[in-house]
Amino acid sequence: MRVGIHAGSSSADEVAASCRDAGVNEIFLGTGSVPGASDRGYMTSDDFKPFGDMLQERGVQVSGMIAPPPSKEAVLGEDESELDALCQTLRGIGESGVDVVLFYPLDRLIYFDEYHPGRPLMVMPGEDGWDKVIQFFRRVVSVADEVNLRLANHLWAIDVLHEVWNRVPSPNNGVTYCQGMSLFGEDPHSPIETWGLDRIFFAHARNQVSHSRVMRDHDEVPLDSGDVDIPRCVRALIEGGYDGLIIPEHLGPQSIPAAVAYLKGLIDG
Repeated sequence: MRVGIHAGSSSADEVAASCRDAGVNEIFLGTGSVPGASDRGYMTSDDFKPFGDMLQERGVQVSGMIAPPPSKEAVLGEDESELDALCQTLRGIGESGVDVVLFYPLDRLIYFDEYHPGRPLMVMPGEDGWDKVIQFFRRVVSVADEVNLRLANHLWAIDVLHEVWNRVPSPNNGVTYCQGMSLFGEDPHSPIETWGLDRIFFAHARNQVSHSRVMRDHDEVPLDSGDVDIPRCVRALIEGGYDGLIIPEHLGPQSIPAAVAYLKGLIDG
């Protein structure tokens, strides 16, 4: 398992400097940082190549990319133009030779500011609108299959994502393992048993202290404090055979270099 960082700058020099400060050479790059992508509304492989070459010249490897989160309307089939742009971006990522994308498919359907017992999402399996959600996944997964791109879905609701996998089976339809799932009341400490090794395409490292069941009612804290036992999570990944990238995020007062050093210490130890 390796440690990397997120990058959101359109300056190759700035990205390289951030990597040097953190002591890493691998990044997940936001598609909006690729010059030309924002102006067009989607990213192509032609957009990515010159920027990717500049990063490579500076010793930075783009190990994955971060797709823009779709709106509620795009997920529910009410904005075809946005969905088409998203699919073109996913195609562009795969055609660029990047094989993993961090994807937030249902973030716009999460109850962030209120708590609904047993309903983490505005649309749940079996309810009105769920078939639209499944159609959305079929569309994006079909593009991923076309370009051999692994979708690392950032979706904390375990039962929901397993239902998506049952309805939209594909080896490219996977998960980002993120300990933020504890904010949904999910146990983050057994990633291999929860998701399956072959489904974990990417991993986050974060910690938080929850104050209530409302999603936003929590504090971001350093990795070595909070509700989550990060050493236990890292050990579970290593013992389970995960050999991909892990990236720290939402660190509160902890710096990225300090978080990277902490994770490297856990992995090496």
